[in-house]
Amino acid sequence: MTRRDLLKYGVAGSAAVLLAPLVGGNASASARGLRQATRSFVTPKPGGTLQFARSIGPTTLDPANTIIAGDIYTLDKIFEPLYVTNPAGQLVPWLATSYSVSNDNRTFTFALRPGVTFSNGARTDAAGPLSFLDYAITDIKAKGNDTVVFQLSQPWAPFLSDLSVFANAIYPANFGGKTAKEFFAAPIGTGPFTLGSFTPDASSLTLKRNPSYWQKGKPYLDAVEFLYVDNDNQRVLQIQGGQVDIIDTVPPANVSSLKASSNLSVDLFPAWQVDLLVMNERLPQFADRHVRRAITYAIDRPALVHAASFGTAKPGGSFFPPSLEYYSASTPVLEFSLSQAKAELAQSKFPKGFSTKLLIDGGVQKWVTFAQIIKAQLQAINIDVDITPLDHSAFESTFQKYDYDMFIDYAINDISDPDEMASFEVDVKNGGSESYWSNYDNPKAIALVHEAEAEYNSAKRAALYAQIQSIVAEDAPFVALDYPPYIYAVSDRVNGFAVNPGGAYRLEDVWLT
Repeated sequence: MTRRDLLKYGVAGSAAVLLAPLVGGNASASARGLRQATRSFVTPKPGGTLQFARSIGPTTLDPANTIIAGDIYTLDKIFEPLYVTNPAGQLVPWLATSYSVSNDNRTFTFALRPGVTFSNGARTDAAGPLSFLDYAITDIKAKGNDTVVFQLSQPWAPFLSDLSVFANAIYPANFGGKTAKEFFAAPIGTGPFTLGSFTPDASSLTLKRNPSYWQKGKPYLDAVEFLYVDNDNQRVLQIQGGQVDIIDTVPPANVSSLKASSNLSVDLFPAWQVDLLVMNERLPQFADRHVRRAITYAIDRPALVHAASFGTAKPGGSFFPPSLEYYSASTPVLEFSLSQAKAELAQSKFPKGFSTKLLIDGGVQKWVTFAQIIKAQLQAINIDVDITPLDHSAFESTFQKYDYDMFIDYAINDISDPDEMASFEVDVKNGGSESYWSNYDNPKAIALVHEAEAEYNSAKRAALYAQIQSIVAEDAPFVALDYPPYIYAVSDRVNGFAVNPGGAYRLEDVWLT
């Protein structure tokens, strides 16, 4: 069943009632401290346009068919789900207000928030990259205009958290009488902002205040203008020059100098994120477990982080970040050891080494630094690395076509439950990405992922996820390089901006002085 079918079957009867975002949350755990605390007692000032320079622009606004950051953090201002994750990482009701569940954990009944309308007055997509999150859903039915009932095929521990993912957002039944292409070119949702029209690959996009938004008086902003600037240095210059109010993905090298600016702050938000070096197991050298382990042993992650992160990140170990529920600190990490690296390579089918290519997004300073250091470190075990930088769009499309040897990218858990990250990176058949496009396939690990999905006992789930992390660490399909925060530079005139651990920032609470 598709996400679109789910919505179609479940709530086609009420264009005035389905899914939306959250109410408030902690302000950022960041450098603005006293100023923000003081302003929390000030009545927000409505009006104004927020200028936001982002590293990645949108290519589609279809929630069910994307995992690209530029898409996600645009469409989630227009569409909303039943539950959301707030800035503190807590799962909270959004378009739903409450729920009850049957004794067998297979029937969930949700009370829908009254008074919600679409901005002009749902179900999964079987081909979507996150459709695996809705695997257990077999049926959705509306009971009147204020209740919806989900039937599951089995107990599914991550269910509530799964509903909060952007891909499970709600939009009008049957696309409001339009084709999908027509609808997503001018989408209608329940969110705080609206979009008149959308052109992929444009250099900017403007969202306008939704006057029918269900949170009375919000959003405070009249509009948000997203500017797409894929060069790190250029974004930094724009925030320093006062041309924009917020920039994302601040390079760690620039954090110190930006903090010294009197008219802005640098916010480091806790993240369910890990930076990965991914190896293509469709290639014979990386299908060899000994080669992957040799590479993992050869990379000095503390040195890598010290050189490239400027104190903002921690060295990687497990493919789960420490901030994520069920992270296991006892994961048997293959720590840096040249002797172990050489011993592993000697046991492989490539004992004398080989030449390979490392694909990166060339616009990201940190990736450039990581790649240069990894190239030097692997040379010590006779693996010669050629670095291939591409612009972001080409980078994404290239590794998703398996046209790569190794690549560096980040993985984010979008929801509060770790099932998304476990499935996406370990379940090669049903996880939405063929194990993060590595083709990693360990049947034992996959079975444990599915067992954890059906287990409600927290201690037992923790044990299952510890086993999964252990297996992945020993198999080394990818190297967990570091655990970074989300780094934003924010003008002094911006209030109420916060990012949740999944990377989402809802702007209905933001206001300008």
